[in-house]
Amino acid sequence: MKSNLTTPPVVLLFLIIVNPLPAQNFTIKPYFGYLRPQMTDVNRRIENQIGTWRELLEEPLPSPGKIAGRSIFGAAIQYHLNDDYFLCLDISRYQKKAASEHFNNATPAPARFFFAREVKTLDAALHLDYYFDYDESDLLNKYIGLGLGIVSVQALSTTQSSFESNASKITLPPVDTSGDFSGAAFTVAISGGLEVRLLGAFSLWSEAGYKYAKVGQLDGAIRQINDQQNAAFTTNTSFDLSGFYFQAGVGIGLPF
Repeated sequence: MKSNLTTPPVVLLFLIIVNPLPAQNFTIKPYFGYLRPQMTDVNRRIENQIGTWRELLEEPLPSPGKIAGRSIFGAAIQYHLNDDYFLCLDISRYQKKAASEHFNNATPAPARFFFAREVKTLDAALHLDYYFDYDESDLLNKYIGLGLGIVSVQALSTTQSSFESNASKITLPPVDTSGDFSGAAFTVAISGGLEVRLLGAFSLWSEAGYKYAKVGQLDGAIRQINDQQNAAFTTNTSFDLSGFYFQAGVGIGLPF
């Protein structure tokens, strides 16, 4: 008698669909999202600095843009406390760069100007989520959450100019400086989300909220072109990463 090798997988798939799985205490939740931080003071400082360089070099330097909204990526692990309450540990990264580069080949010697400001963050938060009448067998579950965490910020700066003079024939020294600054602050977030149950232990989810993350001034150092040592420096600007965010991803319940 010829055996049917396709029967076991078909039977297994049927059992998964018609029988509820054991309660999943942990859920892994990788995701992508979007964060729109305020960064008002930082962006104002960037525009002021570029304006000063335009006047000094007498060149049409392009705008570097802003440290603003940017995609984020991260992962979370969620634990089912009891009934309608869940704990969720969330870790995410944000990175945004504002840069301006300008060349002038008409001067006695070809000249280049480069200006860059970059912000990187690592955010870790613990959320307590409340699901409205949670039932793992329901197709759709809704929740609200409150999160407390800490954000670590790194800011990098580079300014370079090889212009020897400007249109007014004013002699200019070469410039090559870089800075590295860091800081951290506690964060508070409020959010709301939806979870759509898929086959078995898998789900889709999305969340939107507002995060308060005012870091303030950062400490670090600046390096000059001919200086072998870094000079300690505190930024003149205040870093405020507070803003609205959105994230969406998949949920993988454990055990399967």
